[in-house]
Amino acid sequence: MIESILGGILLFSLKLILMKKYYFILLSILIYSCSEDESSVSEELPPENNFSTEIFFSEYIEGTSFNKALEIVNLTGENIDLEAEAYSIKKQSNGAGDWMGEVILQGNIAHNSTFVIANESADISEITSKSNQLKTGAPLDFNGNDPVGLFKDGELIDIIGTHNNSVDFAKDQTLRKKKSITEPSIEYNFEEWEIFEMNTVDGLGSY
Repeated sequence: MIESILGGILLFSLKLILMKKYYFILLSILIYSCSEDESSVSEELPPENNFSTEIFFSEYIEGTSFNKALEIVNLTGENIDLEAEAYSIKKQSNGAGDWMGEVILQGNIAHNSTFVIANESADISEITSKSNQLKTGAPLDFNGNDPVGLFKDGELIDIIGTHNNSVDFAKDQTLRKKKSITEPSIEYNFEEWEIFEMNTVDGLGSY
C-alpha cells in the first residue's frame, strides 16, 4: 500500500517536472518569436528623411556667347515660393567690387525639383526651353571668372566661384554639383562639382 502511494507521488512529481520544462520551453519560444517580430518591424521602418536646410546651385553653364544658365535644386522637403521668400542672384564682375546685377527669382520650386534661370539671348534651344525664368544682361552674362551668388533676403547662401578672386574657375565649362553634396555653401569648393566641356546642356533641368 505504502509502495503504491509512493509510486503515485513519484509519478506525479515526474509529470510536474516535465510540465514545467514544457512550459519553460514554450515560453522561451514565444519570447524569441516576439523579439524576431520586433526586429523585423524595426528593419522595415523607413529611414529618417535627411532634407537640406536650403536650396542651392546644382548646375552652372558658361557656354559660347550668351549660352549661360544656372540651375537651382530644392531638397528641403518643402515647396518654396522664390519671390515671396526673396531669393535672388547676383554676380561679382571679374571677381572684384560689389555684388551687382541682382535679379529676383520668380515662381515656385517644388521639393526634389529644379529651377533654371538663363540668358534670354541663348542660341542653344535646350537652354531656353528648359528655363523657368529668362533674363538679359547681368547677372546672366557671367564669364568663368565672375563669381555668382544665390541670396535670400539679401544674405548670401550659396556661391559659384571665389568671392574677391578674378581667377578663371569655370571658363567655357559646365559644372554639375555632385550628388553627395546636399547643402549650400558661401565658400566655393571646386571638388564639389563635376566638370563637363563647353555647351554641355543635356542635364539641365534635372537632378
